[in-house]
Amino acid sequence: MLNGIVTVRSLCITAILPVLCICGDSYVRRRVSLWSRAASDSTVHAAVASIAWLAVTADHVTLLTISQSALCGLLSSAVDLDHFIAARSLSLKVKWPHWKTINFP
Repeated sequence: MLNGIVTVRSLCITAILPVLCICGDSYVRRRVSLWSRAASDSTVHAAVASIAWLAVTADHVTLLTISQSALCGLLSSAVDLDHFIAARSLSLKVKWPHWKTINFP
């Protein structure tokens, strides 16, 4: 954005996001293995976050903004790790009903 004006470049990059989300979800749903699904989902999160950051910085694409975009993608996929931490397990299967097995303070 240049002085509050949205540029064509940022609009084009932003237009990619819904396509990426829809295609990414479709790809994840077609995975057979739970681990493959988890890895694909995390990769789609990283791609969406990276592209979103590039849309924000579209007017000044430099090595720094590309590095920031990569870091944004890495951090967004790392957010998924909190699910394993909260579950205290690397298992991808849900123990149903899971709310009965969690001890809340």
